[in-house]
Amino acid sequence: MTFEALFEPGRIGTLEIPNRIIKSPQSTATANSDGTVTQRTVNHYRRLGEGGVGLAMVEYSHVDDDASKAIHNQIGVSRREHVAGLGWLADEVHSTGAKVGLQIAHGGRQKFLGTAPIKSASNSSWKDVEMQYGVVPTPMTLDEIDRVVIAFGEAAARAHAARFDLVEVHAGHGYLITNFLSPHTNFRTDEYGGSFRNRSRLLLRIVDSIRAAVPRDFPLSIRLSVTDYEDDGIPVEETVELCRLLEAHGADVIHASGGHHAGMEWEVSPWYQVRAPHRWGWEQIKEAVDIPVIASGSLVSPEIAEEIIASGSADFVSLGRAMLADPDWARKTREGRLLEITPCIRCNDGCLDRGLNKGRSVGCSVNPTVAEEGRFPVESSPTKKRVAVVGGGPAGLRSAALLHDRGHDVTVFEPNQLGGMLTHAMGSKVKQDLSALVAHLIHEVERRGVTVLRTIAEPSELLRGDYDTVVLANGAPLREATFPITGSLPVIPAAEVRADTPYAGQIVVIGGGLHGCEVSLRLTEAGASKVILLEQGESLLRGNEAFTDVERLPAFLEGAGVDIRLGTRVTAVEADGVRVVADGEEELIAADSVVVALGRTAPGDELGAELRAAGLEVHIVGSAERPGRVFDAIHSAFFASRLI
Repeated sequence: MTFEALFEPGRIGTLEIPNRIIKSPQSTATANSDGTVTQRTVNHYRRLGEGGVGLAMVEYSHVDDDASKAIHNQIGVSRREHVAGLGWLADEVHSTGAKVGLQIAHGGRQKFLGTAPIKSASNSSWKDVEMQYGVVPTPMTLDEIDRVVIAFGEAAARAHAARFDLVEVHAGHGYLITNFLSPHTNFRTDEYGGSFRNRSRLLLRIVDSIRAAVPRDFPLSIRLSVTDYEDDGIPVEETVELCRLLEAHGADVIHASGGHHAGMEWEVSPWYQVRAPHRWGWEQIKEAVDIPVIASGSLVSPEIAEEIIASGSADFVSLGRAMLADPDWARKTREGRLLEITPCIRCNDGCLDRGLNKGRSVGCSVNPTVAEEGRFPVESSPTKKRVAVVGGGPAGLRSAALLHDRGHDVTVFEPNQLGGMLTHAMGSKVKQDLSALVAHLIHEVERRGVTVLRTIAEPSELLRGDYDTVVLANGAPLREATFPITGSLPVIPAAEVRADTPYAGQIVVIGGGLHGCEVSLRLTEAGASKVILLEQGESLLRGNEAFTDVERLPAFLEGAGVDIRLGTRVTAVEADGVRVVADGEEELIAADSVVVALGRTAPGDELGAELRAAGLEVHIVGSAERPGRVFDAIHSAFFASRLI
């Protein structure tokens, strides 16, 4: 596949952009607490520019010092003192040949800091913020609205003074301007509430304020949610009309996304959500305006990005998490090195669940160096070693590639299919992101010519193989059932369910953790007539799962037709089905097949102890150390391999 459309130059207003790829604005939380940028901030954006992106959009920056700051360590553009650092950042990105823009914003009711004051259109509160300190939004007065309008204009002028190529107003995703646009959060009865025209008034005034504050040839982008996906929220018809008005008021491009933070399955759509979920909306906008439209939202693969541009669906594509996963996404795509792209798996784990949500800077499950660019270079080891990697799962494959790059002689021992526990994703549409990661990890080992032995790594073979170091990446054992299994009914471990195997009839899945939930989705796409998911607890996903899985995956299971039965304890698997107890009553649930998804147990250290006793250097990575997620496998492999 060629990507001619993706690498055609584009134009936003007077701005020439070398290709159609935009790094979407995405909080890194790397600034100082006063909003000034740091070396980490600059390194991050310069690295994105080096990766071949056409336009790097710098994350949302707060426009005033009253209530607009939304998150810890957010970039500020509220004072003259911010301009020097922002100019430094802009110059560094320009040095790579990329263009750079700055997004300006007011947090509104989505002030993740949870501290007063929280200013919004109304007192409509978002529980995730309110639960921190009990602070609810204060409806903005008319004077406060006037001051915010002025603040946006002054912030845009500072962006221009810092020599950014473009400024973008964040009017989507549930921040202040969305609080006014959406009937879901706007209960006002004055000139800023009620009708569509009134609810649009704040944004249009902000655009007018910016146009009065900067030269007309300084491009202005407006980022919008095509809808907030609330039943009483923003209808797409209003968004389309709003875009017509924005064009008339001087906007140069519409950056179309969707959702808000109370519906994260739309704003940062996870692995079980479709790719490009907002396409239906941005295409309606594109038909209605003459200015360019930027498409955004889970455009993680080069193929889908190319198709969007080539088909005329949008004029530019905006990628966020995909470029956290691999800042060289654009360059590798241009050079046709698609399997070398480290793919975003849309897990929302490193970037959000273990990153921003915990008060840290942004991270990434598959890229341990994001927001730490330049700190952990892969350098040649001073001593070349013979290294045995035991296990060809994600931790083993990542270790093997990195150890090879450091100059070691690496041998991987894996008797089964490469990919380990992740091989269940191969061929599954609902797990296509994880499947892409497996293909990438395997490719990275194969293209380096790393030796892979299709055999079990017996201690005797490791000891006589003249190895200096052994990396144990052999995973964690599956938890065994504590109930009896009798009869001839097929009983399949969840990890062995494959997309290329047809499954018919009624299938009972035992276990409501992540493995049970994801295999239930895979079974619905594999042809099962009915899937029944049994969980003895009172809720699904009671382990250490990412928040978007906990909050939204159960609803997607129900939408796929999965019959979820909570508080149901399995007592036996018999010839005709699964015997359970629920509410004190015993029942036999008929089944044509049973899938067991009971998770994993802590691994033993027998092999490692034997090797260490024989004098070998041993490192343990991934689930061989403790059961975890992709984040744990990739990060432990990366940091352990740098020490060998």
